[in-house]
Amino acid sequence: MLDSKTQEELKQKLLEEKKRIEENISKTETGKKGTDREYETSFPEIERDQEENADEMEMYESNLAVDESMKKELEKIDAALLRMEKGTYGKCSNCQQEIPVERLRAYPQADTCLGCQK
Repeated sequence: MLDSKTQEELKQKLLEEKKRIEENISKTETGKKGTDREYETSFPEIERDQEENADEMEMYESNLAVDESMKKELEKIDAALLRMEKGTYGKCSNCQQEIPVERLRAYPQADTCLGCQK
């Protein structure tokens, strides 16, 4: 079981990472729609030149892949914060064993132990 000091330390890491990711997403997306965290990826105006359009679409596709990855990390962070509220944080979601503190410090949103992750 995690002591309260360690859990608070990990919570702060999660909140900092959440803020960092949300700031990065906001740079490439138009913003939140509704109350859920739904973002719409945007890209600057399409130019009239076909070559510039191709470059613009390539950048858009690249941003979209990165944005999707960041959104998945946000979901994991939110799930970890919810587990903290429920009192189940730090336990493997598969085998219910304690996740080592070292793993949680390295990746605070982890929901499985290394054995179950494999």
